[in-house]
Amino acid sequence: MNAQEFKEAVNALTEEELTAILQNEGLVIHQDQSLTIGPADGAFVIYELGDDGFTQTDEVKDYLLKNAESLIETYYQFNPISKECFNRELQGLFNEHGQDVFVCLRGKTPQKVIFVDDGQLIVEDETSPRFKYGIYLQIEDDSSAMVKINKAKNWLLSGTAYGDYISTNVCRFSAME
Repeated sequence: MNAQEFKEAVNALTEEELTAILQNEGLVIHQDQSLTIGPADGAFVIYELGDDGFTQTDEVKDYLLKNAESLIETYYQFNPISKECFNRELQGLFNEHGQDVFVCLRGKTPQKVIFVDDGQLIVEDETSPRFKYGIYLQIEDDSSAMVKINKAKNWLLSGTAYGDYISTNVCRFSAME
């Protein structure tokens, strides 16, 4: 979810949902696609009333809209994107670039790697200074293009690609301010 999508989702919140926030419920990002209401101390909470002195729903809504960029930035600094979002976006990148550009032999480098910035998957090539830290699939043997494509599909569908994303960011997501 980016800041614009967040603003659209905030604008779609009902009066009842905004009232729930005033009653100490949390605003939760659901699978990086929508906003829901849930326990303020639960997972994936992007906003809870806390010490904010809001008493009216329009105050909460105005705050969320005015601070969308910083709320999203802070949220994704400490929360991974959901597996559903990751898989959906990675499939889109596979469709756009081809699966085999993200696959290479062990010890070699792929044509492209994946990063997640502010809740969005992006692709970078070897011209990027952070290229070597990106996510990609390493295979053991020099396979045909079709085998590489199938291995990349399995990497995505098995959840291993998402696991690789989480494991490369485990310190960042477990950090506390």
